[in-house]
Amino acid sequence: MYCGQFLDAALAETNSADVRYIAFQSFLTAPFLLSQISELEYSFAGKTICDAGTGLGILPCILKEKNPLKIIGLDSDAVSLKTAAALGGNASNTSYIKADVRSMPFKAEIFDAIFARYVFQHTNLSASFLSEIKRTLKYGGLLILIDIEDDMTLHYPEPTDNSKKLFSAYSRYQALNGGDRNISKKLPSFLSSGGFCDIKIKPFTQIFFKRKNDYDSTGQIKNAFLLLQNEFESIKKNLFEKDIMTPSEYHAGLNDYYKFLNSEKEDILISKTDFLITCVKK
Repeated sequence: MYCGQFLDAALAETNSADVRYIAFQSFLTAPFLLSQISELEYSFAGKTICDAGTGLGILPCILKEKNPLKIIGLDSDAVSLKTAAALGGNASNTSYIKADVRSMPFKAEIFDAIFARYVFQHTNLSASFLSEIKRTLKYGGLLILIDIEDDMTLHYPEPTDNSKKLFSAYSRYQALNGGDRNISKKLPSFLSSGGFCDIKIKPFTQIFFKRKNDYDSTGQIKNAFLLLQNEFESIKKNLFEKDIMTPSEYHAGLNDYYKFLNSEKEDILISKTDFLITCVKK
């Protein structure tokens, strides 16, 4: 249940714009997540797993097929967790808990593995989050991080200055809220200094490509734009209120990017790279 069924069920479960965006994001990135989990070559059977920042619980839905002993999805958003619990079908080995990842309500050394997908981009190099991971992870336990690196996003041809201004505004907004959209390159050193060992780093790149006048290739570009549009729609009010950009700048950037993606005169390529980082508590 991590493809179209997951998206349909999530959209039917809630009217929240933020949750609907997360559902669409989960749907589009699920195949990518499956590849990353396969890359781990780790047996989840009989293990107790924490998914910190679980969102709608796409990861617990996937991991249920791996026969873990227990999966706990942790998130600070009650609406997302309610939807996650409904989508998870109230599985006996899965539970969802509302809490901040920087203050986990668990005993020490209870998890065999902890996932944190796209969490550090919001918390930055949070010492308290890493401390909680280290406290609740068993000795020899596996920490699995997946996060972004916007500096490695490529476009050909280049988007307009209006669109670049929109992307820059998003990065500034996240930084003002304590985040960092170029966090991946900083994480290995952070983990090493935090007492983790056997650090492994692997890039995963998603490619969106559309040939000019090739209407068969427009689907993936359409999905890329819809994902971006949903993401920006969820924060645009904050962009305006914090004077990061004006409504006219916002709409100009988004409209230009839509035109860029739908150009019939040029081939279009977008490359987006995330990093899978694993390490062990020593």
